[in-house]
Amino acid sequence: MAYIKSNDLFKCIPTEELYQHIPRPMLIADHLMTPDNLGAMIRLADNIGATEVCFLGREDEHRLGKVRRAAASSRDNIRWYFSEETNLHKLIPKDKTLVAIETADNATCIYDTPLPEDVAFIVGSEREGLSNDLLQQCDMVVYIPVPGPTRSLNVSHAAAVALFEWQRQMLSRRQKTYKHIFFDLDRTLWDFDAAAEVAFERIYDQYHLKDLGIPSAHEFHMVYHPLNEKLWELYRANQITKDDLNRTRFLKPLEHYGIHDVALADHLSEDYVYWSPRIVRLVPGTMELLDYLRPKYHLHLITNGFQEIQHLKLSGSGMEPYFETLTVSEEVGVKKPNPEIFRYALQKANATPEESLMIGDEMAVDIDGARAAGIDQIFFNASGEKADGERTFEVHNLLEIKKYL
Repeated sequence: MAYIKSNDLFKCIPTEELYQHIPRPMLIADHLMTPDNLGAMIRLADNIGATEVCFLGREDEHRLGKVRRAAASSRDNIRWYFSEETNLHKLIPKDKTLVAIETADNATCIYDTPLPEDVAFIVGSEREGLSNDLLQQCDMVVYIPVPGPTRSLNVSHAAAVALFEWQRQMLSRRQKTYKHIFFDLDRTLWDFDAAAEVAFERIYDQYHLKDLGIPSAHEFHMVYHPLNEKLWELYRANQITKDDLNRTRFLKPLEHYGIHDVALADHLSEDYVYWSPRIVRLVPGTMELLDYLRPKYHLHLITNGFQEIQHLKLSGSGMEPYFETLTVSEEVGVKKPNPEIFRYALQKANATPEESLMIGDEMAVDIDGARAAGIDQIFFNASGEKADGERTFEVHNLLEIKKYL
């Protein structure tokens, strides 16, 4: 064994390939005072391949010559700057998750916390740590356990531990081998809302709802949609039956327009149930993704929808041959997010949690349920809005999934 220079070693280890798949991190430091710490943060950000370092505070309060000397060659390799902005979300790109490295009452151990891929880490000052105002702006707070007699970490050391733990988690996720991919159906592969819009136009015309004072099919659907979502929440919680759901979801929207007609509500429900699975609308990228995955993985579906309707969607859309198993809540007796439906689906697919991955569009239903069953997850966040909760991966369109599989 012989010493080898780091530059020579890393020519053989392509660590930069990590950033072919995920965004680079960002580093923020709050009112640091010691030039050596500022320089060390710049050097660290350069080491890890971060996008930039933002130092909160005034530039004229620092001895920049000493900062540059401490940063060495890294001072020219990476963007670093000072800012007096107090709204952190004006400093970071909107897709980044802001993670504080701090000891706080709501902090979780960094080694037990799945860190987000698109991350901005923030550390506090040497003396005061992070202020409550800054902590309140963070999406997550993690602490680093210190077993020795001195329990406070140097700020640049804490940032280094966090960044390299983040890198370790990212590399670990890349190296995991999946064999079984489980999909949710509605709003993940099947464009439920687009199909529903067309179905509403048909029943609106068929039953002459304009003559009853309903201005348009679109407006009727907009009234129906939130009521239907609430009823589905009750149905998932076993507080109403399938028949209650089917009748009430049209009776309530009709009553919104002063129409008290149970028979009409039943007819609308029957015709909607007939048309909605026969109007094929898929989420963009669905067939391309399935074509890409089928040669490499065993594909399965887990859905809370009604059994006969989900089968119609699969057969009519051409998706049926791609999936080896279909698990519907009606056959199991429990609904997502109950982990039992995921365990049932695993058994049906002859799969283990460790070799499986769940893809779905609802954090509380698909992602939380899969995580409770020990299954890794991809949250399909088509809206791009921030959502609370842990997930293994997150994508904003289906074809992004290719970078993980």
